[in-house]
Amino acid sequence: MDEPALGTPLSSAAPAALGACGRHFLVVVTGQEPGRRIPLLDKPLVIGRRTAADLVLPELQVSGLHCRIQVDADRPALKVTDLKSTNGSFINGRRITGSAYLAPGSLLAVGQHLFRHDFEPPELRVRAAQGDTERASSVAAWLPAPGRDRHQPGPVHTDHCYHPAEPPRGAGFATLALPGDRVGFLLIDVCGPHGHAAQHAVRVLRELRAIHDVGGPAELFGLLHARWGESDNGGLFFTAWAAVYDPAKRRLSHACAGQHPALLRVPDGEIQRLDAINPPIGLLPDTEFVEESLSVPPGSRLHIFNKGAFDVIDRSGRRLELDDFEALLACLPPARGSVPEQAFAQLRQQAGHVTLDDDFLLVQAEFV
Repeated sequence: MDEPALGTPLSSAAPAALGACGRHFLVVVTGQEPGRRIPLLDKPLVIGRRTAADLVLPELQVSGLHCRIQVDADRPALKVTDLKSTNGSFINGRRITGSAYLAPGSLLAVGQHLFRHDFEPPELRVRAAQGDTERASSVAAWLPAPGRDRHQPGPVHTDHCYHPAEPPRGAGFATLALPGDRVGFLLIDVCGPHGHAAQHAVRVLRELRAIHDVGGPAELFGLLHARWGESDNGGLFFTAWAAVYDPAKRRLSHACAGQHPALLRVPDGEIQRLDAINPPIGLLPDTEFVEESLSVPPGSRLHIFNKGAFDVIDRSGRRLELDDFEALLACLPPARGSVPEQAFAQLRQQAGHVTLDDDFLLVQAEFV
């Protein structure tokens, strides 16, 4: 016998019939590949540790066949059935017995993995399509002006490549001019329904105007976390990567918030991954953020990018990973034109189709 829904819908006005027409996704909040959106189709999705599962989670806390998730045509919630797992399946922190419904915006915990249910009703996709161009332009306005000619003033020369998906997925980037010629970098990637995600990215970027000084990325994350809690913003939260560069000390402080690392290529060609790990912004209350720092040799290049820059399917059907993207950047000749544009062109050659599934956003910062 089914239990009642344990999750709270984002809007009680959503009619039950929308479950048959909308689109359902599980978004990875914590665990492997944070931010990954897994579509739920007519076929049930089985999560487990065995290779027979549809979604394999290789961790000891997950049973061989742990739980089954399926779309219910009569409601916008997903039906979750625990398959007699050893450690249980949890919706919003409560262990379920048998089956229960996962409402839009609610959280499912399986072992150390946490998933969020995103539901896109048909009318949301229509509204999102109407404002795609405007929102993409708003995000692009925050990108730093290219400085490849080395005549750009300041301690950092920047270049970028930005190609939004249709509709935009909520990736954004901004630079901050801080006291003492310091420079701040912030990349965000909003998690939630596509139409709302793009709008949310623009709102976050606009409010950065009020930030005139921060000591480092951990402090910046703290300010954003206090303002953009998911419970106060329609269930939306975002992952981020941030850094603050001090040219007087040639020190770069950096931190991740549910995001993959940025890549620092030093003049001898070695690539370092910059990843001081924190949870996503606005998700867990009372989060204390941490950061790390390192010395940056002159001529080093920092590559900051969202997951859409490398998470594509190639012509053989294989999903590209961060390792593939790092190897691609390592092979590009930095002296020949725009490295970000070259990277985009290379990925488009490898991709199995033309349409972008996610925004492509890659920013290069050269320390002079």
